[in-house]
Amino acid sequence: MYLSDGDLQAAIESGRLIVKPPPATIGPTSIDLHLDSVDQARIWDIRKLAGDNIERGLHELQMNIARMNYGKMSRKYLVPPPHEKDSQDTDMVVRRDDCVVVRPGGFILWQTKEIVGTPEDNPRFICFIDGKSTRARTGLVVHLTAPTIHAGWSGNVTLEMTNCGPLHLVLHEDDAVAQITVAQITNPPKLDVGQHESATHGQSDVTGAQA
Repeated sequence: MYLSDGDLQAAIESGRLIVKPPPATIGPTSIDLHLDSVDQARIWDIRKLAGDNIERGLHELQMNIARMNYGKMSRKYLVPPPHEKDSQDTDMVVRRDDCVVVRPGGFILWQTKEIVGTPEDNPRFICFIDGKSTRARTGLVVHLTAPTIHAGWSGNVTLEMTNCGPLHLVLHEDDAVAQITVAQITNPPKLDVGQHESATHGQSDVTGAQA
């Protein structure tokens, strides 16, 4: 069962659903999520990764994604986008003053301003993250995979975004680029997020680090 606006509001007020800061408005069946400070935006430093891989005798852009330690890799290779004046023609994401420009083919990680999820004790909901249709029509794909916020998890949500359209897309802090819908589950899970070894529970930045 998916929650509608009145149920969403009641769940937030009771603490059964975590959305901090509380939303100014709630849609009929969803709550908008907004981009955090532009200083939180990150891209993969492919030049550094390529150099390190060549030294190891690997393909320059190889990353063993199913075997890597995400926290370790992200802290080493995730960097802020270069400023536009210092960028190269091959840079697909650049910083321009107080915004970020994602060129066609660009990929960026940027967390939500909101902390979202459910309490660890007796969680009764799961949440689903989706993009917004009008943004999608420009070519912006938001949160490429893993749309589920599992019961008992909370934190700033890292949004994986790419530009698969023909335009240069400009993103600012507080832009509403995603939304959550919330569903009730039959019973609280037997395993909590700690037992399930969640690498991102309580994260406060895109590396998965906890506050």
